[in-house]
Amino acid sequence: MLSKLRSESGSAVVDFVLVAVPASLLVIPLIDLFGLYQSAIVKQQVAYDIARYAALADISLEKAAQYRQLRDSSVTLSTERSGSSCTVLANAEVLRKVTFWPEVLRVQIQGRAECEN
Repeated sequence: MLSKLRSESGSAVVDFVLVAVPASLLVIPLIDLFGLYQSAIVKQQVAYDIARYAALADISLEKAAQYRQLRDSSVTLSTERSGSSCTVLANAEVLRKVTFWPEVLRVQIQGRAECEN
Protein backbone atom coordinates (compact mmCIF):
# COMPACT_ATOMS: atom_id res chain seq x y z
CA MET A 1 0.00 0.00 0.00
CA LEU A 2 2.85 2.37 0.87
CA SER A 3 4.56 1.74 -2.48
CA LYS A 4 1.47 2.96 -4.34
CA LEU A 5 1.71 6.30 -2.58
CA ARG A 6 5.40 6.85 -3.46
CA SER A 7 6.47 8.33 -6.75
CA GLU A 8 9.15 6.58 -8.83
CA SER A 9 10.63 9.81 -10.18
CA GLY A 10 14.35 10.04 -9.44
CA SER A 11 14.82 6.31 -8.96
CA ALA A 12 16.93 6.06 -12.13
CA VAL A 13 19.37 8.60 -10.71
CA VAL A 14 19.65 6.64 -7.46
CA ASP A 15 20.23 3.40 -9.37
CA PHE A 16 22.87 5.08 -11.53
CA VAL A 17 24.72 6.42 -8.49
CA LEU A 18 24.53 3.06 -6.73
CA VAL A 19 26.18 1.39 -9.73
CA ALA A 20 28.51 4.16 -10.99
CA VAL A 21 30.27 4.99 -7.73
CA PRO A 22 31.47 1.45 -6.88
CA ALA A 23 32.33 0.78 -10.53
CA SER A 24 34.44 3.93 -10.73
CA LEU A 25 36.22 2.96 -7.50
CA LEU A 26 37.20 -0.30 -9.19
CA VAL A 27 38.32 1.38 -12.43
CA ILE A 28 40.58 4.07 -10.91
CA PRO A 29 43.29 1.61 -9.73
CA LEU A 30 43.20 -0.13 -13.11
CA ILE A 31 43.92 3.15 -14.87
CA ASP A 32 46.86 3.70 -12.50
CA LEU A 33 48.16 0.19 -13.26
CA PHE A 34 47.91 0.81 -17.00
CA GLY A 35 49.91 4.01 -16.50
CA LEU A 36 52.54 2.15 -14.49
CA TYR A 37 53.05 -0.48 -17.16
CA GLN A 38 53.02 2.08 -19.96
CA SER A 39 55.82 3.99 -18.27
CA ALA A 40 57.65 0.67 -17.69
CA ILE A 41 57.45 -0.08 -21.42
CA VAL A 42 58.86 3.34 -22.28
CA LYS A 43 61.64 2.99 -19.69
CA GLN A 44 62.43 -0.49 -21.09
CA GLN A 45 62.97 1.00 -24.54
CA VAL A 46 65.19 3.73 -23.13
CA ALA A 47 67.25 1.19 -21.15
CA TYR A 48 67.71 -0.97 -24.25
CA ASP A 49 68.73 2.07 -26.30
CA ILE A 50 71.32 3.07 -23.69
CA ALA A 51 72.69 -0.49 -23.53
CA ARG A 52 72.84 -0.74 -27.32
CA TYR A 53 74.70 2.56 -27.58
CA ALA A 54 77.16 1.56 -24.84
CA ALA A 55 77.81 -1.78 -26.59
CA LEU A 56 79.05 -0.18 -29.81
CA ALA A 57 82.72 -0.91 -30.54
CA ASP A 58 83.83 2.70 -31.02
CA ILE A 59 82.12 4.11 -27.88
CA SER A 60 84.17 4.81 -24.78
CA LEU A 61 82.82 4.52 -21.24
CA GLU A 62 82.77 8.32 -20.94
CA LYS A 63 80.64 8.70 -24.08
CA ALA A 64 78.30 5.97 -22.85
CA ALA A 65 77.95 7.75 -19.49
CA GLN A 66 77.20 11.04 -21.26
CA TYR A 67 74.55 9.36 -23.41
CA ARG A 68 73.02 7.76 -20.32
CA GLN A 69 72.87 11.18 -18.62
CA LEU A 70 71.22 12.61 -21.72
CA ARG A 71 68.57 9.91 -22.05
CA ASP A 72 67.83 8.95 -18.42
CA SER A 73 70.17 9.53 -15.50
CA SER A 74 68.37 7.00 -13.28
CA VAL A 75 69.55 4.09 -15.45
CA THR A 76 72.67 2.28 -14.24
CA LEU A 77 75.14 0.73 -16.68
CA SER A 78 77.22 -2.37 -16.10
CA THR A 79 79.27 -4.72 -18.25
CA GLU A 80 79.44 -8.50 -17.89
CA ARG A 81 82.39 -10.32 -19.45
CA SER A 82 82.70 -14.09 -19.61
CA GLY A 83 85.33 -15.57 -21.84
CA SER A 84 85.12 -13.94 -25.24
CA SER A 85 81.55 -12.63 -24.83
CA CYS A 86 80.59 -9.24 -23.47
CA THR A 87 77.15 -7.96 -22.47
CA VAL A 88 76.13 -4.43 -21.49
CA LEU A 89 73.26 -4.17 -19.00
CA ALA A 90 71.20 -1.06 -18.35
CA ASN A 91 69.11 -1.40 -15.18
CA ALA A 92 66.31 0.85 -13.96
CA GLU A 93 63.10 0.68 -12.01
CA VAL A 94 59.72 2.34 -12.12
CA LEU A 95 57.98 3.16 -8.84
CA ARG A 96 54.36 4.19 -8.63
CA LYS A 97 51.79 4.56 -5.88
CA VAL A 98 48.53 3.14 -7.18
CA THR A 99 45.25 4.48 -5.86
CA PHE A 100 43.74 2.25 -3.13
CA TRP A 101 46.83 0.02 -3.19
CA PRO A 102 48.55 -0.52 0.17
CA GLU A 103 52.15 -0.22 -1.02
CA VAL A 104 54.24 1.36 -3.76
CA LEU A 105 54.54 -0.88 -6.82
CA ARG A 106 58.01 -1.45 -8.25
CA VAL A 107 58.80 -2.74 -11.74
CA GLN A 108 62.41 -3.74 -12.47
CA ILE A 109 63.67 -2.86 -15.95
CA GLN A 110 66.70 -4.30 -17.73
CA GLY A 111 68.07 -3.49 -21.16
CA ARG A 112 70.67 -5.90 -22.54
CA ALA A 113 72.93 -5.67 -25.58
CA GLU A 114 75.85 -7.78 -26.80
CA CYS A 115 79.14 -5.90 -27.24
CA GLU A 116 80.55 -5.38 -30.70
CA ASN A 117 84.10 -6.57 -31.29
